[in-house]
Amino acid sequence: MSDCDFSYEQLSLLNRIAKHLATAEDLSEALGLVLGWLSESCRMNRGVIALVNRAGDEVQASVTADEISSTASGKMRYKAGEGVTGEVLASGEALFLEDMGQDGQFLDRSGLREGLDHSQMAFFCVPVVYREDTVGTLSVDMASDDLAEAGQDMAFLKEVAQLVAPFVQRQRLEAQFRVFHRAKSPGGAFGKLVGRSAPIEELQGLIARVADARTTVLITGETGTGKGVVAELIHQLGANRKQPFVEVNCAAIPENLIESELFGHEKGAFTGATTRRVGVLERAKGGTVFLDEIGELPLTAQTKLLRVLQNREFERVGGSGTLRSGARVVAATNRDLESAILDGTFRSDLYYRLNVFPLHVPPMRERGKADTMLLVDHFVQGFSRDMGKSVTRIDTPAIDMLTAYHWPGNVRELKNVLERAVLLADGEVIHGHHLPPSLQMNKYAARQEDHGNFLLHVRNFEIELITEALKDTNGNQTAAAKKLGITKRIIQYKVQNYGIDYRRFRVAESGR
Repeated sequence: MSDCDFSYEQLSLLNRIAKHLATAEDLSEALGLVLGWLSESCRMNRGVIALVNRAGDEVQASVTADEISSTASGKMRYKAGEGVTGEVLASGEALFLEDMGQDGQFLDRSGLREGLDHSQMAFFCVPVVYREDTVGTLSVDMASDDLAEAGQDMAFLKEVAQLVAPFVQRQRLEAQFRVFHRAKSPGGAFGKLVGRSAPIEELQGLIARVADARTTVLITGETGTGKGVVAELIHQLGANRKQPFVEVNCAAIPENLIESELFGHEKGAFTGATTRRVGVLERAKGGTVFLDEIGELPLTAQTKLLRVLQNREFERVGGSGTLRSGARVVAATNRDLESAILDGTFRSDLYYRLNVFPLHVPPMRERGKADTMLLVDHFVQGFSRDMGKSVTRIDTPAIDMLTAYHWPGNVRELKNVLERAVLLADGEVIHGHHLPPSLQMNKYAARQEDHGNFLLHVRNFEIELITEALKDTNGNQTAAAKKLGITKRIIQYKVQNYGIDYRRFRVAESGR
């Protein structure tokens, strides 16, 4: 049907809608006006625009022409194939009911038409499609007396849906950008994922993309890299952020209790089950269940978890009633699950269900010295504040030790080292001798044969004092010797003996 087949009112309204959506900013307000205009100009009443969730398997009413309660709006949720709206979602094709009263597909969950004679009403529902992807549905009803040409009205609604689709997509992309921008800003959620290296920047971008979806996420990485931090960020940036975040360490719970922890149990289900227990899948409600060390989950529990991921259904241990889970599952592991599949200790079908959106947290050795120092500053500030201290600086030898170390325990090890250092610091500066012996075995100490821990500590302490003095005097050995109360000859001997490059401090000064 061409534009010339539309009525003057329809053509005028299409022009009005196009201009309005081109500059509108608020999704609900803009689409609410569109539905109001459909009712005023074209007698298309009780309009509803339902938008698809991130998983693409369900639509929920987002904007309605008439004010309805949040309870009624929550009921207007349709899975693919469920009711007229669900059928349009599944097929991507528009549907027309000439007599709403005689069609069993019409569910009327909104209650918008309660008390009205459905036999005197027709119903239209068209898909809202953006680049071949259905992003929502648009539905209205018309009184049978106002229905002159159903084909023309359906074609008109399809044109309206074509105008709505890019606006909805733009709003979603802008919402994602705003979430990412807030997370990156000072005090934002990404303040917990400290770093500016390429691997961390990439990880932050992926977190922002997946956070608002309901997609299952599998986080991999070595012990201590911060997988738990990533899981919390996904929850905090997601649409379910106001719902509970429940963490379960699968490796810390005995095998005979893990199913009870996850799914709950009924009274008398086993010895010691004196009361009913609600599992984490129930406690999380519509929030997030974080399964840490998922690779340690027993095979029997893996089978039940697979059913939850497939059908959202489970039973308590010892129970017969089927329960539904609305929680999102985020899992993490430091194991190679593909090898575990070959060993027969992990189900391949569960792995593929978990690995829908994989995220890898890089180890410290892949993040570079700049990230190490950002983490150092972050932890020192935090521990100083918590301990009521005023540690504001780390001396050069300590910095050299921190950046030269390989950090096999990753961020967790660094955090523990700095908590100890802040605790030991007497003033405002963390020195090398505040760090563990494993870090003090640095390039300076390695230049000479170790004659015992005492001499090693003395040597390291001398290096710290001389380096700090050279730093304060911009590499001037005479001024540094005077500052330390020793002769120039002594400091020159120590500088040569310890291999301290005093010239780097001159370069630092000239580059200011």
